[in-house]
Amino acid sequence: MPNINSFTEVVNRLINQTNIAMEAMIQLNKSTTTQDDVINISVEEENWITGDPSTVTYSIPSFNYVLNKLTALSNTLDAFIKGDGIVLLDDGSYRKISAKPVAISPARITGVETPTKFSTRNNWFFESMMYPQLIVSFNLKNKIDDHSDRVKVKRVIFNNYSEEETEWFKNNMIGVERSYYDTITFLNENDKMFWEDDEIQNLPLLTEPYSGYFVIMNKTIISGKEWYYLDTLNYGVTSDDPIVKDHQLAVDTYLRYGNSVWKIDEINVNEKRVHLIPYIGIEHPTIGNNFEIYSTPFSTKILDVPIGYDECEVMFFKGINEDYNILGDEWSDGIAFYTNDLTINGGTSTLKSYYDEFVSDFGKQLEGQAREKYIPAYYGLVPNAPILSASNFNVVQINTQLNATLDTEDIKAQRTQIETLVSEINSLKETIAQRRAELVELTDPADRAYLSQKIQTDVVSLKTKEFQRRTLVRNLSTTAYDNSAVTTDPKYRIRGFFPIPELRGTPPQEIIQFEIAYRYLKLDNTGNPLNTFEYTDPSSGQVIKGVFTDWIIVSSGIKQKIFDNDTQTFKWVLENIADGEIININQVDIPIQKGEKVQIKIRSISEAGWPLNPLKSEWSRPIIVDFPANLQPTNQIVNILKDATAEESTIKVNETLEAAGVTVHVDDSVPNPNSGSGTFFKHQAQHLAVDVPVKTENGDIVSQTTIDMQGFIDDFCNKTYVTLSRPAGVEGEYLSQVTVTLQTLFQRIVNQDPSLYKLLTSYNYYR
Repeated sequence: MPNINSFTEVVNRLINQTNIAMEAMIQLNKSTTTQDDVINISVEEENWITGDPSTVTYSIPSFNYVLNKLTALSNTLDAFIKGDGIVLLDDGSYRKISAKPVAISPARITGVETPTKFSTRNNWFFESMMYPQLIVSFNLKNKIDDHSDRVKVKRVIFNNYSEEETEWFKNNMIGVERSYYDTITFLNENDKMFWEDDEIQNLPLLTEPYSGYFVIMNKTIISGKEWYYLDTLNYGVTSDDPIVKDHQLAVDTYLRYGNSVWKIDEINVNEKRVHLIPYIGIEHPTIGNNFEIYSTPFSTKILDVPIGYDECEVMFFKGINEDYNILGDEWSDGIAFYTNDLTINGGTSTLKSYYDEFVSDFGKQLEGQAREKYIPAYYGLVPNAPILSASNFNVVQINTQLNATLDTEDIKAQRTQIETLVSEINSLKETIAQRRAELVELTDPADRAYLSQKIQTDVVSLKTKEFQRRTLVRNLSTTAYDNSAVTTDPKYRIRGFFPIPELRGTPPQEIIQFEIAYRYLKLDNTGNPLNTFEYTDPSSGQVIKGVFTDWIIVSSGIKQKIFDNDTQTFKWVLENIADGEIININQVDIPIQKGEKVQIKIRSISEAGWPLNPLKSEWSRPIIVDFPANLQPTNQIVNILKDATAEESTIKVNETLEAAGVTVHVDDSVPNPNSGSGTFFKHQAQHLAVDVPVKTENGDIVSQTTIDMQGFIDDFCNKTYVTLSRPAGVEGEYLSQVTVTLQTLFQRIVNQDPSLYKLLTSYNYYR
């Protein structure tokens, strides 16, 4: 048993206690400089009872560890003060802590970058009337308070109604920093049109960008540092579906444990262990629980602003104090851009090409309806029906333009001359035929010669007039050919105007169109018989009979609507029936022809509900329009040219026959009054040829000549003498012999000379 009270023992114990104190002082001094989490102090002690020596180790936190814990507590307190923290109350509810001693207007937003890209987001159906919605994004991080979730946006939308205006905006507005006041002043000084749009835009909700859970498998102290062993170091991006864990923990990555946040200070990838520094909170991780990947709130402040197609815009921003709902005092500098020049995120497509191919813009339709002052049928009034009068309509020819270049008076004059010549030609032909008949019956040579001369004169006159007729006919035919005359019948229309009915409503609802119904009537003003047709209904197999109406319905033109720059809306244009270049909605054009009657009725169409469901009036009281009796259903000039063309064909045939000699043969015939059957002498002797031989006394032919038959007969009769002698036993007053020419003999026979008759009956005659 040791000597407890001995001097030696007391000294030894004093030395031992001094050593322990020295070791503690060394370790305490080390704790203020080391980066380890804890400091271990080992003390050798002796059991007071048994006297056996033993070593006891004491662990004390290092100054750095205590400092980290204090920093975490400070960060936690700061988070509460800044409103980043949430307090769990006794009733189980959570409350956000925010400390704002004074109401302060948000600072002026400056330095916002001009967008060069656009993106899309789904917003079906009518949130912004465009699907998908087109947006531009502005990064307002450090431009507004981290707690702000709203921003006031003012858009100055430039009226780029033409390409020239768009180019002016791009050249004078884009890339130039101006305040809101300077922007408005500059546009007004240049007489540019624009309108403004104010809107509170909510900043988008943020989601955790990363997803990952890490189970604490074990923990240990290595070289004075507390390390945590995890089941994995991998995590993924939240937006991936499914999440692919292709990211890995690294130094300065934050992990959440319960309501505390830790930052990775060191990492050993191979052993999947990390050393953590407390950042916020006081909870201490334990084995079996897990860490979660953590992202700092309010790390981004992206403002998404909807934009439209083909817009020239200047945007201004104001921050909002969310605690006191106070709007900033000043607008930011303007950010000017032309939407069609933007390109889509992650691609090269311009907004214009993307809009044309993918966007359904319902807002444009509503904007167009607003500017067009569209009136739904539900709020419309049934328009008044027109009041018609038959005296307002006339039947007119509509195709007078076809032969408008022709000299109609000259054509008519030539036709009159042709008709006169035809009459004269027919009269001459009758005269010649009559005189030829008389010529056959004449026996006196002088009379025959005189009549023959008249016939010859008539024949020459006939040929002259026929030549004149042919010339005139050819002139008309050539006129038709050279002027491309259209040989069609005239077309007639019922045309006229009717008064537009009085408008209804306040403001007045315009009548923008009419439906014109017409049908053709019999002379007794009754309609034509209606035809019945049948068809089989495929669903029921039933045979259905339908009566086909004889009414024909046509729609007039639609009233014109133009844009009014003063009101920035569309207005209906008043009808101007005095302008022949305009097709008015209250004009009628219905086909008609000779002998027809047309019944007409009209009804009004209102702008209310147009064009999907326009309101229509009742039909007007019908009127009847007749084809005037004094109008010619055919074109006189066209008929003249047709007749001339046909006559020219006949003339060509006759000329062909004349060239072949047929006409000469036909014209050479003369009547034969002695023929009971009324036959004709086919040819006159003077037009028949005969060969006359010249003979010697011996009867030999020495020559031969061709003369006409009449000449041959005349020569034969004049050169041939006949001797007449009285037969034996016959007595009389004549000589016993007499000699006369054959011509004289024929002439006396024809003249029925009584003495010649006695002579012929009393004498024998010899040649």
